Amino acid sequence: MSLSVLTIVRGRQQHLDNLLTGLLRSNQPPVEWIVVGMDQDVQLAKRGDIKLRTSRIDGDGSRLPLAEARNHAAELCQTDRMVFLDVDCIPSTAMIDVFDAALADQPQLWMGNPRYLPAGATDPAWTLESLQSVAARHPLQPNLVSGERRTSDRYELFWSLCFGITRSDFEAIGGFDESFRGYGGEDTDFAFSARQAGIQFGFVGATVFHQHHAVCKPPLNHFREIVRNAEQFRLKWREWPMASWLQAFDSMGLVRFDDALDRLRVLREPTATEIEEATSLAPAGF
Repeated sequence: MSLSVLTIVRGRQQHLDNLLTGLLRSNQPPVEWIVVGMDQDVQLAKRGDIKLRTSRIDGDGSRLPLAEARNHAAELCQTDRMVFLDVDCIPSTAMIDVFDAALADQPQLWMGNPRYLPAGATDPAWTLESLQSVAARHPLQPNLVSGERRTSDRYELFWSLCFGITRSDFEAIGGFDESFRGYGGEDTDFAFSARQAGIQFGFVGATVFHQHHAVCKPPLNHFREIVRNAEQFRLKWREWPMASWLQAFDSMGLVRFDDALDRLRVLREPTATEIEEATSLAPAGF
């Protein structure tokens, strides 16, 4: 096997510790686990028998340096096959095996198979079997059995929370575009760049469990970043990303968004009360 797992993190300490527990319970461990802290040093409550490499990327203090951190993790990686796994995901026992086989047999951009957990699922006594019993699939993503592969031309459905790629394909794409600043659009841009580079896309039954946490629906807490990145994406690809979020902002009177007329104009910022009221405890991604 020649596969590394790459994770970026800010905060989410319990999520990070749970991710490590999942890696330690895998059928086989990765060659290395690379963890890059964003505006923080990486800390773990335990280490286990796994090769760990840590580093740090500092942003400007006002945004998550997501693109920079993922690119830095790739630079540190010493294997050809890479699995990017977000800090709020727990790998199933077979995830590494499935990604390793897919990237060996059919190198391309493979998105994993996220399953979403309800609140309380990762209480201290959790097991991978208990997570499997309560996890729900996302309605926009295909329903795959472990190891199943399905090619797709729906690059817009790529999410960066769990994906596998070879180093050569990552370099052909150019990595993540660091001109996308902070949250929103950087993963869709990555997928569109893969399509432009002629790299095939698909879904693979490499299951991960997405840990529960509160989310803002729509993500008003990233309002400015989403608007800026949407405008940049439109200039680059001649279409609007994150349209459902922009439409939600429009319905709240925050922006004027008209896809048909190709217009997006900020009217005002969301208030602290609006952000608080938009916070949801439903499973993330729904």
